[in-house]
Amino acid sequence: MTGLFLSFVMGLGLTSCEKAVFDEEEEQEQSGLGTTAKNEKGNVTISVSSFRQVPFDGPGDTRAATDVTSYFKRLNFVIYKDGEKKKALNQMSDNQNFGTVTLSLAEGTYKLLVVASSGLDNPTLSNPEKIQFTNKIGYTDTFSYYGDLEVTSEAASHEITLTRNVSCLKFIINDEFPENVKYMKFYYTGGSGVLNAVTGYGGLVNSQQAKKVDVTGRTTPLTFNLYTFLQSDEALLQVRVTALESDEKTIVAEREFEDVPMKYQMITEYAGSFFNHDHSISFKAETDWGEPYHHYDY
Repeated sequence: MTGLFLSFVMGLGLTSCEKAVFDEEEEQEQSGLGTTAKNEKGNVTISVSSFRQVPFDGPGDTRAATDVTSYFKRLNFVIYKDGEKKKALNQMSDNQNFGTVTLSLAEGTYKLLVVASSGLDNPTLSNPEKIQFTNKIGYTDTFSYYGDLEVTSEAASHEITLTRNVSCLKFIINDEFPENVKYMKFYYTGGSGVLNAVTGYGGLVNSQQAKKVDVTGRTTPLTFNLYTFLQSDEALLQVRVTALESDEKTIVAEREFEDVPMKYQMITEYAGSFFNHDHSISFKAETDWGEPYHHYDY
């Protein structure tokens, strides 16, 4: 692996080149009843029944819906008709009946979008091909469903399966942190911060993604998960990792990792020493789902 070095220059800030797009239509937050409005009798019930490829590093490739409250913090349900967003319901994991919504729709054919994540904010949902997240706490593991929804004169329930959309770059730092290190900051390009739920891949935008973690009082080994949406089955990330003092400006150590290989819905893993970096890098690739790509002794 090339491009590995220690420098003492200022790292880039936690910004994104993608401008936020805000929905003009007011979206409704769920209080727990699972309906679009108080006292409204719904004719369509949608429930998240299972997840494909959960978790990244656990056994099996599905997880039952009963685990939805422990795995995700946020669910977004959106109904589109003729390319326009008609209804949107947003749930948090502490809402009653998290994972199930009931709403009223006229007869017809709609498109249904469901997005599961753990971000601080709702993503922008005006266009299912351009679902944008923010850098506030870094991106999270993200699943989605997009497909037709047929509504007739009869009330009906629909169970859906969500599929993972992200790839994960996992950093495991094994050596001791200097006492003056307060934050670890990760800045990476080559993936996308926008999800195209129609294809399941990242949107075709030039993304700058970032994550900052307070490491005060934490002991090694420390694991940092960086999520991104790939625009194809494979991609190369450019990653800058910076250790900062409490002022968030003074750099204790900084390293760059060039051409980090990523695969769709899989993990690439770096594990080893960060501050004492007089080691060579070895590479091990695992082809089975759930097994990460390993990069040791960085």
